[in-house]
Amino acid sequence: MAVSTGMSFLISTLLALSLFSVMQLNSKWLTSSSVLVISTGFLGSVLFTLSLTAVSNLMTLLLGEGYQASLFPEIILSLMFTFFTCVSIHRVCATTGLLFSLFALYNIYNVSQKTYNTSSLLKQPIVQNKKKKH
Repeated sequence: MAVSTGMSFLISTLLALSLFSVMQLNSKWLTSSSVLVISTGFLGSVLFTLSLTAVSNLMTLLLGEGYQASLFPEIILSLMFTFFTCVSIHRVCATTGLLFSLFALYNIYNVSQKTYNTSSLLKQPIVQNKKKKH
Protein backbone atom coordinates (compact mmCIF):
# COMPACT_ATOMS: atom_id res chain seq x y z
CA MET A 1 0.00 0.00 0.00
CA ALA A 2 1.57 3.26 -1.12
CA VAL A 3 1.31 6.45 0.89
CA SER A 4 1.69 10.04 -0.24
CA THR A 5 5.05 11.78 -0.22
CA GLY A 6 4.09 13.93 2.75
CA MET A 7 2.94 10.95 4.79
CA SER A 8 6.06 9.00 3.84
CA PHE A 9 8.18 11.94 5.01
CA LEU A 10 6.35 12.02 8.33
CA ILE A 11 6.56 8.26 8.90
CA SER A 12 10.24 7.95 7.97
CA THR A 13 11.16 10.99 10.10
CA LEU A 14 9.36 9.65 13.15
CA LEU A 15 10.85 6.17 12.71
CA ALA A 16 14.36 7.59 12.22
CA LEU A 17 14.09 9.76 15.33
CA SER A 18 12.70 6.84 17.34
CA LEU A 19 15.48 4.52 16.20
CA PHE A 20 18.11 7.19 16.93
CA SER A 21 16.69 7.63 20.45
CA VAL A 22 16.58 3.90 21.14
CA MET A 23 20.16 3.48 19.94
CA GLN A 24 21.41 6.31 22.16
CA LEU A 25 19.44 5.25 25.23
CA ASN A 26 20.58 1.62 24.99
CA SER A 27 24.18 2.26 23.92
CA LYS A 28 25.71 0.47 26.93
CA TRP A 29 23.65 -2.65 26.30
CA LEU A 30 24.29 -2.50 22.54
CA THR A 31 28.06 -2.62 23.16
CA SER A 32 27.96 -5.43 25.72
CA SER A 33 28.89 -8.15 23.21
CA SER A 34 30.46 -8.36 19.77
CA VAL A 35 27.28 -9.72 18.19
CA LEU A 36 25.30 -6.77 19.50
CA VAL A 37 27.92 -4.32 18.19
CA ILE A 38 27.57 -5.76 14.68
CA SER A 39 23.77 -5.79 15.05
CA THR A 40 23.93 -2.13 16.03
CA GLY A 41 25.78 -1.49 12.77
CA PHE A 42 22.82 -3.08 10.98
CA LEU A 43 20.48 -0.81 12.94
CA GLY A 44 22.63 2.05 11.70
CA SER A 45 21.96 1.01 8.11
CA VAL A 46 18.22 0.99 8.85
CA LEU A 47 18.67 4.50 10.26
CA PHE A 48 20.45 5.48 7.03
CA THR A 49 17.62 4.15 4.90
CA LEU A 50 15.00 5.96 6.98
CA SER A 51 16.91 9.25 7.00
CA LEU A 52 17.56 9.04 3.25
CA THR A 53 13.86 8.43 2.67
CA ALA A 54 12.93 11.39 4.89
CA VAL A 55 15.38 13.79 3.23
CA SER A 56 14.42 12.68 -0.28
CA ASN A 57 10.72 13.06 0.47
CA LEU A 58 11.31 16.51 1.95
CA MET A 59 13.21 17.61 -1.15
CA THR A 60 10.44 16.20 -3.35
CA LEU A 61 7.85 18.16 -1.38
CA LEU A 62 9.88 21.36 -1.66
CA LEU A 63 11.13 21.06 -5.25
CA GLY A 64 8.40 19.09 -7.02
CA GLU A 65 7.65 15.58 -8.21
CA GLY A 66 10.43 15.43 -10.80
CA TYR A 67 13.15 15.77 -8.18
CA GLN A 68 15.67 12.94 -7.94
CA ALA A 69 17.97 12.29 -4.99
CA SER A 70 21.66 12.84 -5.70
CA LEU A 71 24.96 12.08 -4.04
CA PHE A 72 25.16 15.48 -2.41
CA PRO A 73 23.39 16.59 -0.23
CA GLU A 74 20.94 13.74 0.41
CA ILE A 75 23.11 10.63 0.38
CA ILE A 76 26.20 12.21 1.95
CA LEU A 77 24.22 13.93 4.73
CA SER A 78 22.26 10.77 5.56
CA LEU A 79 25.45 8.72 5.55
CA MET A 80 27.24 11.22 7.81
CA PHE A 81 24.29 11.33 10.21
CA THR A 82 24.32 7.54 10.43
CA PHE A 83 28.09 7.37 10.76
CA PHE A 84 28.25 9.89 13.62
CA THR A 85 25.35 8.19 15.38
CA CYS A 86 27.14 4.85 15.21
CA VAL A 87 30.50 6.39 16.22
CA SER A 88 28.88 7.72 19.38
CA ILE A 89 28.04 4.13 20.31
CA HIS A 90 31.14 2.16 19.22
CA ARG A 91 33.86 2.37 16.55
CA VAL A 92 33.19 -1.12 15.21
CA CYS A 93 29.51 -0.26 15.06
CA ALA A 94 30.41 2.70 12.84
CA THR A 95 32.43 0.50 10.49
CA THR A 96 29.78 -2.17 10.16
CA GLY A 97 27.07 0.49 9.89
CA LEU A 98 28.93 2.12 7.02
CA LEU A 99 29.33 -1.20 5.21
CA PHE A 100 25.70 -2.18 5.73
CA SER A 101 24.58 1.30 4.62
CA LEU A 102 26.59 1.11 1.41
CA PHE A 103 25.09 -2.31 0.72
CA ALA A 104 21.60 -0.89 1.36
CA LEU A 105 22.36 2.04 -0.96
CA TYR A 106 23.46 -0.37 -3.68
CA ASN A 107 20.20 -2.30 -3.35
CA ILE A 108 18.13 0.90 -3.31
CA TYR A 109 19.87 1.99 -6.51
CA ASN A 110 19.18 -1.36 -8.22
CA VAL A 111 15.50 -1.32 -7.27
CA SER A 112 15.24 2.28 -8.45
CA GLN A 113 16.80 1.43 -11.81
CA LYS A 114 14.45 -1.50 -12.33
CA THR A 115 11.41 0.55 -11.35
CA TYR A 116 12.04 3.98 -12.89
CA ASN A 117 14.48 3.42 -15.74
CA THR A 118 12.81 4.62 -18.95
CA SER A 119 15.79 4.64 -21.24
CA SER A 120 14.80 4.32 -24.88
CA LEU A 121 18.01 2.41 -25.61
CA LEU A 122 16.78 -0.55 -23.61
CA LYS A 123 13.41 -0.70 -25.35
CA GLN A 124 14.60 -0.53 -28.95
CA PRO A 125 16.79 -3.15 -30.57
CA ILE A 126 20.14 -1.95 -31.81
CA VAL A 127 20.43 -2.23 -35.58
CA GLN A 128 23.81 -1.95 -37.24
CA ASN A 129 24.08 -0.92 -40.87
CA LYS A 130 26.82 -2.73 -42.71
CA LYS A 131 28.06 -1.11 -45.86
CA LYS A 132 30.54 -2.79 -48.10
CA LYS A 133 33.62 -0.83 -49.00
CA HIS A 134 34.68 -0.98 -52.64
